[in-house]
Amino acid sequence: MKNLIGIVQGRLSISPKNRLQFFPKNWRKEFELANRVGFDFIEFFTERKKNKSNPVWDVKKLDEYKKLSKLFNLRILNFCDDYVISNSIRKKKTQNYLFKLLKNLHRLNVKNLILPMYGKSNLTNKNYSQYVTTIKNIIKNSKKIKILIESNIAPKEFIDFKKKINSKKVLFLFDTGNRVNLKRDMYNDLIHLYEHIEHIHIKDKNLNKQNVKLNTGLVNFNKIFQILKKNKYKKNFTFETTRGNNPIKTAKNNIEFLKKKLS
Repeated sequence: MKNLIGIVQGRLSISPKNRLQFFPKNWRKEFELANRVGFDFIEFFTERKKNKSNPVWDVKKLDEYKKLSKLFNLRILNFCDDYVISNSIRKKKTQNYLFKLLKNLHRLNVKNLILPMYGKSNLTNKNYSQYVTTIKNIIKNSKKIKILIESNIAPKEFIDFKKKINSKKVLFLFDTGNRVNLKRDMYNDLIHLYEHIEHIHIKDKNLNKQNVKLNTGLVNFNKIFQILKKNKYKKNFTFETTRGNNPIKTAKNNIEFLKKKLS
């Protein structure tokens, strides 16, 4: 089984200046573009502020997502909810929002819901016990959907967090860019988190924590892929990279870069 390669929704389209995460105005066009560039899937997302125009809130548009994915030979795998960055996941209002989102994701046949636990939902080495009940509540409503935790938490604490939750549906999303600026050794983290990792976000960052072109920042991708090859990583990747001046050209270069590392 080959590693599937995807891209975050909106990264194949031009965005406003200094807006990395941006929902595309012509979201339908991205299905065709993703197919043309050579991606296996698009990673859909919701914004930090609820956007009622996002197709995930419209049943008819969800069905259109499925039709377009089939038409352009794209898998439906991941959905990332950025809303929890700006809204505490521990609050009842946010959890009700997630329950409604999960209901729609079931219709879309999404396999993984990614929860980026930063900002208002920041999961840390010190506070992770406070989130156990919250994640358990989310799991009760997730049915077959896996919950992927994206966080800068250390391996030891994440493993303890998972034990407290006591569910095989809770797994980890490893983000190469977000970990490179930490004081810990991110490559050692990858080794110790490996058996819990369900998916990997590929991006590069510089000393100023800015998203930069792959292989021009601080991430040592040779080390990353040495570890993945040694462990025979068979799961998937999503590019969460900068667009550059030409999003399509950048995406093609990124796929070529990743395939070389995997070969």
